[in-house]
Amino acid sequence: MDSQRFGTFISQLRKEQGLTQKELADKLNITDKAVSKWETGKGFPDLKLLEPLAQTLEVSLVELMQGRRQETDTLTVAEADAAVSQAMGQSERATARRYLRMFRWFLTGGGLLSLLWLFTTFFSSVWAELLTGIYMSSSAAGIIGGADGRTAIITTTRTLNPLETFFALGVPFLLLAVCAVLALKVWRLEKKLK
Repeated sequence: MDSQRFGTFISQLRKEQGLTQKELADKLNITDKAVSKWETGKGFPDLKLLEPLAQTLEVSLVELMQGRRQETDTLTVAEADAAVSQAMGQSERATARRYLRMFRWFLTGGGLLSLLWLFTTFFSSVWAELLTGIYMSSSAAGIIGGADGRTAIITTTRTLNPLETFFALGVPFLLLAVCAVLALKVWRLEKKLK
């Protein structure tokens, strides 16, 4: 089913009935934005809305799904099957796009949280160094006396723990990379379904 032709047909029928997009939406308990998407060919109604939409616009369900008025009152079985198959396919694609978009936003949020994790891990160590002069380390301090008064000597030792480094930097970086790659793949899949 051609979504542009379907949208034009919906718009034509709505205007013939003297309805605005808002009035049609109110009769179907949906938003006027949904009607606008249908009429511009950017969306397709859910299958459960096809029959109420056809009744509201005073056309048969087959006419609605074909996007044109029927010259005859009967259809062949093949024509009816084709119309139903097209409507179901269009509805399934619209639903799949909606779920893919939600999953892409979930992945984007996960990527942002991973980026925040990396940012806080890196900058917490920098702030610790700036504020205390010690880079994430344990220290031993000793005070000795000199000719000019007491002098503090601070020594630091730090052994690099690979597991700690992996959890501090490796895990968030890995999560960020996975989220970015998956979000890109989901976005491409979304584009294919249009």
